[in-house]
Amino acid sequence: MRLSLVYIFVVALYLSSTGQGCSDAGLCTVAGLDSGSGSEESSITARISTIFGLGEQNVFHLSSEFDMVIPTFNNQLVQIKIPYNFTFGNLGNTSGLGDLSITLNQAILSGKSTSFILIGGVKVPSSDANKSMNGFPLPMAYQSSLGTYDIIVGISSVHKNWHFGLGYQHSFSHNLNEFEHRPDNPAYFNNYNESYQLKRADDLMARVEYRFKLKKTKLMVGALPIYHLGEDEIKGGQKVSNSSGLTLNIVAKLQKQLKNNWNMEFVLAAPAIDKEVRPDGLTRSFVGVVSFKKTIMK
Repeated sequence: MRLSLVYIFVVALYLSSTGQGCSDAGLCTVAGLDSGSGSEESSITARISTIFGLGEQNVFHLSSEFDMVIPTFNNQLVQIKIPYNFTFGNLGNTSGLGDLSITLNQAILSGKSTSFILIGGVKVPSSDANKSMNGFPLPMAYQSSLGTYDIIVGISSVHKNWHFGLGYQHSFSHNLNEFEHRPDNPAYFNNYNESYQLKRADDLMARVEYRFKLKKTKLMVGALPIYHLGEDEIKGGQKVSNSSGLTLNIVAKLQKQLKNNWNMEFVLAAPAIDKEVRPDGLTRSFVGVVSFKKTIMK
């Protein structure tokens, strides 16, 4: 059965290699909703991650992310996460601080084989999402921030080797991006989705994963559907056709315990199904993550 599940993941990843999607606006990577993380943490941990992926118009995205998980009161923890993003594409190269995320996890049931966690948090923009190149506003694929304040809520459960998550993300108002299709735009600019004063619709996410324990190594394989609940809006209320709908991601995560309280993690994800249009610049044909986590204090 184990080999069959791994085989299914590899085949699905291959078939979806020309798809789009996979990246999210922050909902899928917070503690508790991210592969069971947060449900077992009882120590202060720090993690440094390198995240890479291929996006809209073959833009290459690279992020260096730092996050810390701090247990506060009994069965409660706080996660603070901030990335620094780099983008390389046919319009040029950009970089900048990403959006800050702060989330709180509260365990409502914590047992040997089963746990339930409530998750709540905020995402704070690092900029107004309106970088430009030689005076021309850049599309969202080149912005280091989504430019909006968001809230995230969810519930997560671990039962034996299974992890289940359900989350919701809401963005307040629109950002200040000014990219639109214009006849005087330089070459390639108008190949990107318009995002002038983008207001993202809400996201609903589910996660189902199974964990294999192999001595000091853990392998998690699962599905991550994200449903964009409505059509995004630009230019003061203009609906972006075909921007709502389902993105279904196939995800695998490998965790290996190292010496001196270090852990290494590798994540690979790709979409099997995606919606047609994504003006927020979060299109990804695949995402890979390599991270190192250190237990600082038990």
